[in-house]
Formats: sequence, C-alpha cells, structure tokens
Amino acid sequence: MENNNRSNESDFVNFFKGLDESYQRYVIENMQKKPPDSPLAKQADMAESEGDPESR
Repeated sequence: MENNNRSNESDFVNFFKGLDESYQRYVIENMQKKPPDSPLAKQADMAESEGDPESR
C-alpha cells in the first residue's frame, strides 16, 4: 500500500510540474483553504474501504 501511495504522489508531482506557474499558485491557494478532514470522516472512509469486497 505504501508503494501505491508513493506512486500516486509521484504522479501528482509530475502532473503539477507540468501546470502553468499561475495555475500552480491557484491550486496551492485552494489546497490551503481546504479544511482538514475531521477524524469522523476518516473513520467513515476507512470503514467503507474495509467493508468493500472489491478492495480485497
């Protein structure tokens, strides 16, 4: 799972580097505005993925 996360991170970094500089700033500003995930939302996401037969 850790390798998959690194791959996704690498894909995002490569995608991000290809963006126009002004759009990079726009994306960063919007990411900073996003409220942090609440612990309850994280638990719900984890419960859904653990019970999902397709994720196994």
